[in-house]
Amino acid sequence: MSRELVVLLPEPPDIAAVLSNSDALRDTALSIAHLDGATLLYDDEGRLLVRVAEPRRIEVPGETERLLGVPAPLPTWWIDLRAAATPDTASATARHCAEALATRHHGTICTAETPA
Repeated sequence: MSRELVVLLPEPPDIAAVLSNSDALRDTALSIAHLDGATLLYDDEGRLLVRVAEPRRIEVPGETERLLGVPAPLPTWWIDLRAAATPDTASATARHCAEALATRHHGTICTAETPA
């Protein structure tokens, strides 16, 4: 599974609400912190699992297709998620975050390898 995910959303995201209300994430005993516009998710041992970058609004026609191979309506909000290399649960946690954001905001998840 890729350690880097991109979520494309057709509306401005509410990252804090999505992450704090996700059943899949709540069950992993995460703590959430904010640093330089990013949201950081830690496990119950204080290890960093996922960094969710501040959403960027994309307004350039064709930009998402050029960069990711995925067309998207404009404007689109682009969110980078990066899982830590360890522990092993980090990649799954990043995927859960991406799925929660995409579900709540009717978005698309892309990996570095292949659009999803």
